[in-house]
Amino acid sequence: MLGDKDLAIYRQKYYSLLVRLLWKEPEPEYVASLREGLAERAESDGELSPLIGEGWRAIDRYLDKNDPAEVADEYTQMYLGPHLPDVTPYESYYLAGSMYQAPLAAVRGFLQEIGLEQKKGEFSEPEDMLAFELEIMNWIISKQLAADSIKGEENWLDLQANFLKRHLLVWGPTCAGDIEKAKHAKFFKGVGKLLRGFLEVERQLFQDRGPEKIESIADARERFGGKGKWTGPLFEPAMPDKLTEKIEN
Repeated sequence: MLGDKDLAIYRQKYYSLLVRLLWKEPEPEYVASLREGLAERAESDGELSPLIGEGWRAIDRYLDKNDPAEVADEYTQMYLGPHLPDVTPYESYYLAGSMYQAPLAAVRGFLQEIGLEQKKGEFSEPEDMLAFELEIMNWIISKQLAADSIKGEENWLDLQANFLKRHLLVWGPTCAGDIEKAKHAKFFKGVGKLLRGFLEVERQLFQDRGPEKIESIADARERFGGKGKWTGPLFEPAMPDKLTEKIEN
């Protein structure tokens, strides 16, 4: 099933959507475009995950009453400030309690392993940012789709399983729930539901591939929280505009 091309394209579309909504303030035109075919999408995708259906309907209700341009201000309030943000969407923060900790080093190690680096952009953010991790999955699926052999495709599926089970599925569902329940969440309440539902679908799809067990967030916090401040190598942080290949794969 995981090798099915249509399924890979479907998954990639959701990763692309979530990256577009969580990387930075979404453009009003893009937010408005989500209404096209929304009712049908909520119904069909809701059969796969009721939570995804709920997310689309929540977004529909929001756009019935609000200008899409307001979403950018909501994003700023939730993730940037000027006061304490509602959600701090970084793996290090969720697992180790502060930024630039051991989980970030592990993500950077994974990127080096698969031959990726970042394009330097205007902002500086660590690579364990939620949107960055979603973009990593997006990129790996693109490599799966471009594979010219079954063996190559299997390799990219194994990498997806490893990244999901060692990173995104450990802390992402909790972060999605926090987005959904955040103080300023209106539009993003629906986005949180989409993310939580989609990650549950990913968990089910990959249950028989890759690492046998997904560490609970409680166990991960205990493991990282007892080690104090990370003093190992982190490499040089830079905000990626998009992932780019260091080598041909």
